[in-house]
Amino acid sequence: MTGSHIGRRGFLARSGAVATTLLSLKYVPAAARTQASEAAPKLVYGEWEDVMRRKWTWDRVVRGSRGINCAGHCAFNVYVKNGVVWREEQQGEYGATDDDTPDWGPRGCQKGVRHSKYMYGKQRVLYPMKRVGERGEGKWQRISWEQAANEIADKFLEHATQSGPDSITFATGTAMVMKRASFAALFRFANATGLVMPETFAGVGDLPVGAYMTLGHSLPGDNHAAIYKSKCVLVWAANPAATRIPDAHFLWEAKYNGTDVVTIAPDFNATAMHSSRWLNPKPGTDTALAMAMVQTIIADKLVDWSYVREQTDLPFLVRETDGKFLSWGDLAGNVSSDAYCLWDEKSGRVMRAPASGAAALAGGKPDVPQQGAPVESLALQDMQPALEGHWTVDTSAGSIGVTTVFEKVKALCNERYTPEQAQQITGVHADNTRAVARSFANSGAGMIYAGFRSCKWLHGDKLQRAWLLMCALTGNTGREGGGMQTTQLANADGVVKFAFAGLGPRVKIAALSVWDYARGDGKALNTRTYGASTADHLDRHYREAIGNGWLPDYGKTPWKMAFMAGHNTANWRASGTRFRETVLAKVDTIVTMTPDMSVTAMYSDYVLPVAHHYEREDFVMEGHTPFIQVLDRAVPPLGESEDDWQIMARLSKAISVKADERALAPVKDTIFGQAVEHDYRNLHALFTLNGTIGSSRDIAQFLIDNTDGMPKISFEELARRGFVRGDDSEGVQFGSKSPFSYQILASTRDKRPYATLTGRQQFYFDHDWFLQEGEALPVYVAPLALSGYPLRLTMGHARHGVHSMYRDDALLLGLQRGEPDIHVNPGDARLRRVKDGDLIRTFNSLGSFVAMARVTAAVPSGSMFMFHGWDPMLFEGRQNFGAAIPTAALLKPTSLVSQYGHLNYSPLRYAPNQTYHDYTVEFERHVAAPGAAATSDRRS
Repeated sequence: MTGSHIGRRGFLARSGAVATTLLSLKYVPAAARTQASEAAPKLVYGEWEDVMRRKWTWDRVVRGSRGINCAGHCAFNVYVKNGVVWREEQQGEYGATDDDTPDWGPRGCQKGVRHSKYMYGKQRVLYPMKRVGERGEGKWQRISWEQAANEIADKFLEHATQSGPDSITFATGTAMVMKRASFAALFRFANATGLVMPETFAGVGDLPVGAYMTLGHSLPGDNHAAIYKSKCVLVWAANPAATRIPDAHFLWEAKYNGTDVVTIAPDFNATAMHSSRWLNPKPGTDTALAMAMVQTIIADKLVDWSYVREQTDLPFLVRETDGKFLSWGDLAGNVSSDAYCLWDEKSGRVMRAPASGAAALAGGKPDVPQQGAPVESLALQDMQPALEGHWTVDTSAGSIGVTTVFEKVKALCNERYTPEQAQQITGVHADNTRAVARSFANSGAGMIYAGFRSCKWLHGDKLQRAWLLMCALTGNTGREGGGMQTTQLANADGVVKFAFAGLGPRVKIAALSVWDYARGDGKALNTRTYGASTADHLDRHYREAIGNGWLPDYGKTPWKMAFMAGHNTANWRASGTRFRETVLAKVDTIVTMTPDMSVTAMYSDYVLPVAHHYEREDFVMEGHTPFIQVLDRAVPPLGESEDDWQIMARLSKAISVKADERALAPVKDTIFGQAVEHDYRNLHALFTLNGTIGSSRDIAQFLIDNTDGMPKISFEELARRGFVRGDDSEGVQFGSKSPFSYQILASTRDKRPYATLTGRQQFYFDHDWFLQEGEALPVYVAPLALSGYPLRLTMGHARHGVHSMYRDDALLLGLQRGEPDIHVNPGDARLRRVKDGDLIRTFNSLGSFVAMARVTAAVPSGSMFMFHGWDPMLFEGRQNFGAAIPTAALLKPTSLVSQYGHLNYSPLRYAPNQTYHDYTVEFERHVAAPGAAATSDRRS
């Protein structure tokens, strides 16, 4: 195949031909049968009816699941026949969490039961390939694993020695990190090599920054059975009927049990149609609606006063002169102290807030062993902190006026967020706002089922702060069936032990939004899109943050080499077309590890085939459920595919050999301000723990043995059973000995201080940047728009795909429109003479893309909606929605703040999200040029 030209359809067709040859099922033409392996069974199917009759016969059954970011991770029985995965079905053996919740089963979705076909689809990458044409041209040369590993190793050493390890990246894609052994292998590879890992949490706009700000923990959540315990669920910025298919039944069972299920979303989606009520705020105005609910709760005195006094900073005293917290050290005659102050109604004087200040911050993490004195409790003992009032106190600088955070919240809500005022912003009638707020506050167990879509707005952090304020005022955070629910990620103690063994912590994780700003001339993009004033404002804070030592300067080192694994970054990146053309094009060497062809692979220099879910040994666990679920190898990897561990082991071996041949001295590096060296001659020994780790299965066993809360069983036993329940997870909330976080419950139940500056749920931030930006409290800020483009385009996760995976599956496409489509309002369509099914061009000042119009009244006038995940390869001219999303450089100034208590640059906790909704577009009817190649490619 050397030098041959393979276009998209040709590549897929040839891949499919190889796949067909490898299959041992013989319902194929006679001529093709003669080409099959002589070692294959001689079973011949004469007619298609024979295949259907024998569908219910198999050679063996293997337990399996999906290791992708669907977060469902459902246990499946995988049926193997003649060396082929023939079909799968739900394992269906879960049972209920307790006597008062429904059964977990059945768990599964249409993507899961389609995987046995998708893994043999034409999109599979079957062998290592090297680019021989221009990037994206589709000219490939098939090469051996040895050649691929050697050439990639040469490139790695070239860049690491000439430009430094910081010039090389390895993506932390969710399709890799959701698989625990693969995740651990990636972390160890990065830790041993010194390369940089741009994260894909905030990087895809999924980091609940507002939750971390408030709680010191970014992912509050219980398992999904907690929904049934709730008496009022607000499904907000989420669509679980379409995106949480295995768990959505808990919502409808709760509704039948009397729970008030309210969906809050601009569009009438699949969840809204089954809910008790639907509120439809204008896109991007949710914070105003939430604060109007806060105003109602306070005005109606529906506040859980004792909870608020103990668990929140709402009783803390604030100076009325400059808006700063009053510290205990400020008071006349007191010793220096950064603890905070309360006004005690019983004694009529200022008192030190227990468990506040630096000591509380150090003690707020229940998994950190304490040194010295025990952590102070949140319990107030005999104090009765005032929530309302104004006082004069004597400080070392003289008498000053003070008030409480609660008083400031109440004044803000009464001034700006009465339901009538919010109605003018959101379009939601004041009566409906009050009705839902009262239902939530009076329910006794009010839950906000929070969607990650909230993170994708520039000011989404303030919406999360407002949600948590609603929960705090009503005493719902920490309550069974209550609180803000996102997800739970498994504790990483086992992964950390594996990644750092014999090396210590050397991992470099970069916030992708900051990385892209540095690499892609973010100021220029913002100037072009939003004007010089906005661009200068954001860039000034970015430069100042670097100057203050708050952020790394990722622009100092050139980006020379990129490993893309577990994700399809050239598909989903905000301003994706610009990213491909101006950033990715400058990277010298791009290596994509993937099971399936994608636009990212098409723009790579090397493509390495990765094993699919039924072709590997691993396990998955995420706190939507209390279960650890196996990925067992049902069949060998198709073609020459290998799992992620095998590929990294190959590369580490080749790097070691090449480094040894060059007698390469250790490469000097700096990590966390400390000088370190990377001995690449010893890389393979380091990566494999001196040969003690030889497979993903070995890593899986290491993690089982070294992760607290995981049942101590063999991988063989896990594979036999399919799934096991984690320790201390019998109820709907995870206990302190479970493999999931107990951090929030440690505060609400055990009275440990929160891991925040105040030691409480923190709603007030007195840092200078917050005060200057007007964000000391959660406030509504209108989303950005582009002048001359009147329609707000928003997006959401799709029912028929998991990100870009399965979006090109023929059957699942047949359950949709068969090609990318975009939802438009009938009135907006009529104004532009567009009918349902027409092709339309959606555009703004950045770019445009073409998709089919789905005309529907479910979308409000003035907006458009599109499900995400569609790969650019499926669009005319390879331009998907990313061509018109100009938000890649929107770095929120307050998200750059560091050295303020718990707010410090930390890519997996506190960093700017990459945003996707702060822009507007226009659309028009599109007529493709007759016989245009791009159009036929789009429809293929």
